[in-house]
Amino acid sequence: MQSETKQCQNCKNDFTIESDDFAFYEKMKVPPPTFCPECRMARRLNWRNHRTLFKRSCDLCNKNIVSTFNKNLPFPVYCNSCYYSDSWDPESYAQEYDFSKPFFEQWRILWNKVPKPAIFINTNSKNVEYANVVIDSSNVYLGYSITRSENVLYSESIDNCKDMMDSYMSIEGCDTCYYSQGRSDYGCRFVSQCAGCIDCDFCFDCVNCRDCFMSWGLRNKKYMFRNKQLTKEEYEIAISKENIVSRKNVDRLKDEWKNMINTKAIHQYSRIVSCQNCTGNYMKNCKDVNYSYNIYDCENSKYCIRAFNSKDSYDVYGLGDSELINECVGCSFGASNNKYSFYCVGNTNIDYTFYCDNSDNLFACFGLRKKKNCILNKQYSKEEYIEMVEKIKKHMNDMPYLDKKGNEYKYGEYLPIDFSPYSYNETLVFDFLPKSKSEAISQGYVWHNLENKNHKVDYLYSEIPDDLKDVDDSITQKVLECKHMERETDCEHQCTQAFKITQDEMNFYKKMNLPLPDMCPNCRHYERLDIFTNPVKFYNRECDCGKGKFENTTEHNHEGGVCNNNFISFINPTDTKIVYCESCYQKEII
Repeated sequence: MQSETKQCQNCKNDFTIESDDFAFYEKMKVPPPTFCPECRMARRLNWRNHRTLFKRSCDLCNKNIVSTFNKNLPFPVYCNSCYYSDSWDPESYAQEYDFSKPFFEQWRILWNKVPKPAIFINTNSKNVEYANVVIDSSNVYLGYSITRSENVLYSESIDNCKDMMDSYMSIEGCDTCYYSQGRSDYGCRFVSQCAGCIDCDFCFDCVNCRDCFMSWGLRNKKYMFRNKQLTKEEYEIAISKENIVSRKNVDRLKDEWKNMINTKAIHQYSRIVSCQNCTGNYMKNCKDVNYSYNIYDCENSKYCIRAFNSKDSYDVYGLGDSELINECVGCSFGASNNKYSFYCVGNTNIDYTFYCDNSDNLFACFGLRKKKNCILNKQYSKEEYIEMVEKIKKHMNDMPYLDKKGNEYKYGEYLPIDFSPYSYNETLVFDFLPKSKSEAISQGYVWHNLENKNHKVDYLYSEIPDDLKDVDDSITQKVLECKHMERETDCEHQCTQAFKITQDEMNFYKKMNLPLPDMCPNCRHYERLDIFTNPVKFYNRECDCGKGKFENTTEHNHEGGVCNNNFISFINPTDTKIVYCESCYQKEII
């Protein structure tokens, strides 16, 4: 089939479905989408709340817990011990399918009855009560999307690492790093897009370097200081003068680092390593993966975010060790042929199914484990199940659901925007596609207004000691004010207004010789995003080489004076960053 241009029924912009896309949809036995890729992404990510946690009680044992669900939502929420116990039976909520009502209305009725897990933690994880989306990890505190890692504080998207704090998208054995985004780094502080580096500070795009400071584009270097080569003795003297134990100095250096990244360093058009026929960003060891972000060891996929060791999947956030996944969030670890589903592990042949594990042939089910041939949590024979599913799909097309904007939901659409239990600014959609309150509401989303919690603080942010040597461990018993608590904008992230320093956190600052923060963990997260990421969009743009943006006189020459290469990049052409094609980039890195 030839490619086809369609108009998104949600934003009314045109988008293209390629011939390969049609082949995938035919393989999955689903219709092509009616929402454009960006609207599909926003709709899915509005279901993924990583970081907004609420205090509430378990609705089964009454224990005080933290949860991604606030206490005012209509469905029961269980602590993980109760949820994964035999104290309740998901099949007791079984519901007959009613062909006189739209499918999505029936889906929502059952959704609002069946208990939900407070947070998403697998049973192989230990000491992770104050974290979310944690797999096979231990000792995680306010960490989110953490797999096979240990001793992780205030970090997100961490795989196979240990002793990490305030870091984002670090993988492949990073160890003892602070404010890090990289692969296989050790002992680094404030590094972005680095790999195999040791004891580097304020660096960008450095590989296999050691003892480097405020530098970019380095390969296999030592003792580089602001991209200048020093001797070991000269380097140690220069570093001592920077006095990183002072927060004022760290803040100054962060500003310099950010300016270096945004206006001085050369950026590869996309961060793609050992990939074949791929477009996207932060990708490694992939083949035929396009318009995707934070992906490694994947193939034949498109429009995916945060995926590893998977193949043949479209429109997914949170994918691992799986195949044949379409329009899902968090369907992983042995999953196959999953469609329009959420937080399901090890399932095959499921549609519109949430929080189910190790099951087969489920349609619109919740909380089931090791079950087969169920619809709305009701058990059927295999023959009855197959017959009923075909009837339901036809019914969904004959009697579609209409959302508040008039969008039509037939079989093949993810859940309607207004079904999500979360607000726009509580979920990952706010991180990846930031919008103001007015923009989000106008597009049919809900917004969570910040509450003034009137914390009684022991230290105003201006009173927090600047140097760690002036602090003793008693501060771990105190409440500190976040310096952003007075900000008031309708695009504000969820500042917690006040925060505490844990003993593990204090020990880490001492180990890394760093000052205490004056921002709450959420504000630190959004500051990192501003440095580490761009909104997940892709642009057609030209190489900047030869166009006068790069000050270094070693810039190589082109016939005609400029490079005319075009490419797809994640960096907006209006951005101040200097972006080179692959050929020019390789000629300029040191």
